[in-house]
Amino acid sequence: MNAKDFRIPTIATPAEIACADGRTFAGRVFIPAHATNHAGPMRPEEWINQPAAFFPFLPEDVGTPVLLAKRTVLVVTLGAGDAAERGVKRRVAVECGDRRLEGVLYIDMPEQSRRVQDYLNRPDLFLSLLEGNRRHLLQKDHITRVIEIGQQ
Repeated sequence: MNAKDFRIPTIATPAEIACADGRTFAGRVFIPAHATNHAGPMRPEEWINQPAAFFPFLPEDVGTPVLLAKRTVLVVTLGAGDAAERGVKRRVAVECGDRRLEGVLYIDMPEQSRRVQDYLNRPDLFLSLLEGNRRHLLQKDHITRVIEIGQQ
């Protein structure tokens, strides 16, 4: 056996990373091809909310991956994918300093905990916001304001 036998199969996924210091990077993130608690690949929000403090990122202009610290990431933007979202929809605007993103939160929680506030106060570091054909994974420590636009 060699080191390649111990690698976890991943899906290289196009992504744009915006960091809290204002830098942005285009490239690929590596999402596990198999989830542990459901069939199919790991969902992006499951991947980014794993306990590891760093994740590998392959910038477009570099041949080798770099490690990014999750706490310094403002938002990871990916394609929305074709996974069916579950839960109630809440249309919101999320502000991170001078950056504003609008989209839909899918809140798949018990009926008594379906407020946006309940979703935001979950222990996950990132939340998932769908905007058309894009999924934004926003680091909650950098969110300054969330405004409910209306229910769908």
